[in-house]
Amino acid sequence: MKPDPHDREKQLAALEHNQRQAQARDDLQATKGQDFYARLGLSGPDAEADTPEDAFVISIHCERWTLSDLEAGGGSTHDIELDRVTFNADDLVRHSRDYGISEPSSTDPSMTPNIWFRSTYPREDRAYFEQGVEKYYSLHIHEVNGHPPGSAEYQRVADLVGVRFDQAILRQEQELEQDGPDLCS
Repeated sequence: MKPDPHDREKQLAALEHNQRQAQARDDLQATKGQDFYARLGLSGPDAEADTPEDAFVISIHCERWTLSDLEAGGGSTHDIELDRVTFNADDLVRHSRDYGISEPSSTDPSMTPNIWFRSTYPREDRAYFEQGVEKYYSLHIHEVNGHPPGSAEYQRVADLVGVRFDQAILRQEQELEQDGPDLCS
Protein backbone atom coordinates (compact mmCIF):
# COMPACT_ATOMS: atom_id res chain seq x y z
CA MET A 1 0.00 0.00 0.00
CA LYS A 2 1.34 3.39 -0.98
CA PRO A 3 1.77 5.94 1.86
CA ASP A 4 -0.60 8.84 1.61
CA PRO A 5 1.19 12.25 1.66
CA HIS A 6 -1.79 13.70 3.49
CA ASP A 7 -1.36 11.15 6.33
CA ARG A 8 2.34 12.07 6.55
CA GLU A 9 1.45 15.76 6.90
CA LYS A 10 -1.06 14.93 9.63
CA GLN A 11 1.58 12.93 11.53
CA LEU A 12 4.12 15.78 11.29
CA ALA A 13 1.52 18.31 12.42
CA ALA A 14 0.56 16.10 15.39
CA LEU A 15 4.22 15.64 16.33
CA GLU A 16 4.88 19.41 16.19
CA HIS A 17 1.73 20.04 18.25
CA ASN A 18 2.88 17.55 20.91
CA GLN A 19 6.35 19.15 21.01
CA ARG A 20 4.83 22.64 21.45
CA GLN A 21 2.61 21.38 24.28
CA ALA A 22 5.56 19.71 26.02
CA GLN A 23 7.61 22.90 25.71
CA ALA A 24 4.72 24.97 27.10
CA ARG A 25 4.42 22.58 30.08
CA ASP A 26 8.18 22.80 30.71
CA ASP A 27 8.09 26.60 30.51
CA LEU A 28 5.15 26.76 32.92
CA GLN A 29 6.89 24.43 35.38
CA ALA A 30 10.09 26.51 35.21
CA THR A 31 8.12 29.69 35.87
CA LYS A 32 6.39 28.09 38.86
CA GLY A 33 9.79 26.95 40.17
CA GLN A 34 11.23 30.44 39.82
CA ASP A 35 8.21 31.92 41.61
CA PHE A 36 8.72 29.47 44.46
CA TYR A 37 12.34 30.51 44.95
CA ALA A 38 11.48 34.20 44.54
CA ARG A 39 8.82 33.98 47.29
CA LEU A 40 11.48 32.57 49.60
CA GLY A 41 13.94 35.30 48.63
CA LEU A 42 16.32 32.80 47.03
CA SER A 43 17.73 32.37 43.57
CA GLY A 44 16.77 29.19 41.77
CA PRO A 45 19.09 26.24 41.24
CA ASP A 46 19.73 27.30 37.64
CA ALA A 47 20.70 30.88 38.55
CA GLU A 48 24.43 30.18 38.32
CA ALA A 49 24.02 28.58 34.89
CA ASP A 50 22.87 31.97 33.53
CA THR A 51 25.92 33.88 34.79
CA PRO A 52 28.77 34.30 32.33
CA GLU A 53 31.94 32.35 32.93
CA ASP A 54 34.99 34.06 34.35
CA ALA A 55 37.94 34.53 32.01
CA PHE A 56 41.45 34.18 33.41
CA VAL A 57 44.42 35.17 31.23
CA ILE A 58 47.35 33.14 32.53
CA SER A 59 50.88 32.06 31.78
CA ILE A 60 52.69 29.01 33.11
CA HIS A 61 56.47 29.12 33.34
CA CYS A 62 58.82 26.19 33.89
CA GLU A 63 62.14 26.27 35.69
CA ARG A 64 64.43 23.28 35.02
CA TRP A 65 67.29 22.21 37.25
CA THR A 66 69.70 19.37 36.62
CA LEU A 67 71.98 17.73 39.15
CA SER A 68 75.03 18.87 37.19
CA ASP A 69 73.72 22.48 37.22
CA LEU A 70 73.35 22.35 40.98
CA GLU A 71 76.79 20.78 41.49
CA ALA A 72 78.44 23.37 39.25
CA GLY A 73 76.65 26.20 41.04
CA GLY A 74 74.93 27.08 37.81
CA GLY A 75 71.45 28.36 37.25
CA SER A 76 68.38 26.88 35.86
CA THR A 77 66.78 27.20 32.46
CA HIS A 78 63.44 28.93 32.09
CA ASP A 79 60.76 28.07 29.58
CA ILE A 80 57.23 29.31 29.01
CA GLU A 81 54.77 26.43 28.84
CA LEU A 82 51.69 28.60 28.23
CA ASP A 83 51.83 32.29 27.36
CA ARG A 84 48.82 34.51 28.01
CA VAL A 85 46.16 31.87 27.43
CA THR A 86 42.54 32.54 28.41
CA PHE A 87 40.88 29.90 30.58
CA ASN A 88 37.61 29.54 32.41
CA ALA A 89 37.61 28.53 36.09
CA ASP A 90 37.43 24.79 35.36
CA ASP A 91 40.42 24.93 33.00
CA LEU A 92 42.36 27.02 35.51
CA VAL A 93 41.76 24.42 38.23
CA ARG A 94 42.69 21.55 35.90
CA HIS A 95 45.94 23.17 34.74
CA SER A 96 46.96 24.13 38.26
CA ARG A 97 46.55 20.49 39.30
CA ASP A 98 48.40 19.23 36.21
CA TYR A 99 51.36 21.48 36.99
CA GLY A 100 51.35 20.82 40.75
CA ILE A 101 50.63 24.41 41.80
CA SER A 102 50.55 24.37 45.59
CA GLU A 103 51.63 27.69 47.14
CA PRO A 104 51.51 31.45 46.57
CA SER A 105 54.56 33.66 46.12
CA SER A 106 53.34 35.87 48.97
CA THR A 107 51.77 35.23 52.35
CA ASP A 108 49.27 38.08 52.05
CA PRO A 109 47.34 38.96 48.87
CA SER A 110 46.96 42.60 49.89
CA MET A 111 50.66 43.29 50.51
CA THR A 112 52.06 42.97 47.00
CA PRO A 113 50.57 43.91 43.63
CA ASN A 114 52.04 40.95 41.72
CA ILE A 115 51.48 37.47 43.05
CA TRP A 116 52.07 34.19 41.29
CA PHE A 117 51.49 30.62 42.36
CA ARG A 118 54.10 27.87 42.18
CA SER A 119 54.77 24.20 42.57
CA THR A 120 56.89 23.11 45.53
CA TYR A 121 57.86 19.65 44.37
CA PRO A 122 59.41 18.70 41.03
CA ARG A 123 57.25 16.97 38.48
CA GLU A 124 58.03 13.27 38.52
CA ASP A 125 58.12 12.57 34.81
CA ARG A 126 60.45 10.63 32.54
CA ALA A 127 63.15 13.34 32.55
CA TYR A 128 63.08 13.37 36.35
CA PHE A 129 63.70 9.65 36.69
CA GLU A 130 66.04 9.12 33.73
CA GLN A 131 68.07 12.34 33.67
CA GLY A 132 67.55 13.87 37.10
CA VAL A 133 65.85 16.98 35.69
CA GLU A 134 63.71 18.77 38.25
CA LYS A 135 60.93 20.94 36.82
CA TYR A 136 59.12 23.53 38.89
CA TYR A 137 56.17 25.50 37.55
CA SER A 138 54.72 28.92 38.27
CA LEU A 139 51.24 30.18 37.40
CA HIS A 140 50.98 33.90 36.58
CA ILE A 141 47.58 35.63 36.43
CA HIS A 142 47.60 38.55 33.97
CA GLU A 143 43.87 39.38 33.85
CA VAL A 144 40.61 38.34 35.43
CA ASN A 145 37.55 39.22 33.35
CA GLY A 146 39.52 41.76 31.33
CA HIS A 147 41.12 43.57 34.30
CA PRO A 148 44.46 43.27 36.06
CA PRO A 149 44.04 41.18 39.22
CA GLY A 150 43.86 42.76 42.65
CA SER A 151 43.96 41.15 46.07
CA ALA A 152 40.33 39.96 45.77
CA GLU A 153 41.06 38.23 42.44
CA TYR A 154 44.24 36.64 43.80
CA GLN A 155 42.27 35.34 46.78
CA ARG A 156 39.61 33.95 44.43
CA VAL A 157 42.24 32.21 42.28
CA ALA A 158 43.87 30.80 45.42
CA ASP A 159 40.50 29.45 46.57
CA LEU A 160 39.85 27.91 43.15
CA VAL A 161 43.21 26.15 42.88
CA GLY A 162 43.33 25.07 46.54
CA VAL A 163 46.18 27.32 47.65
CA ARG A 164 46.06 29.19 50.96
CA PHE A 165 47.53 32.53 51.96
CA ASP A 166 48.83 32.83 55.53
CA GLN A 167 47.04 36.16 55.86
CA ALA A 168 43.67 35.89 54.15
CA ILE A 169 42.79 39.53 54.68
CA LEU A 170 40.04 39.40 52.10
CA ARG A 171 37.97 36.97 54.15
CA GLN A 172 38.21 39.22 57.20
CA GLU A 173 37.10 42.22 55.12
CA GLN A 174 34.18 40.25 53.68
CA GLU A 175 33.04 39.20 57.15
CA LEU A 176 33.10 42.84 58.29
CA GLU A 177 31.08 43.91 55.25
CA GLN A 178 28.50 41.19 55.92
CA ASP A 179 28.09 42.28 59.56
CA GLY A 180 27.57 45.86 58.49
CA PRO A 181 29.27 49.07 59.53
CA ASP A 182 30.32 49.68 63.10
CA LEU A 183 27.99 52.46 64.24
CA CYS A 184 29.29 52.51 67.82
CA SER A 185 32.67 54.07 67.01
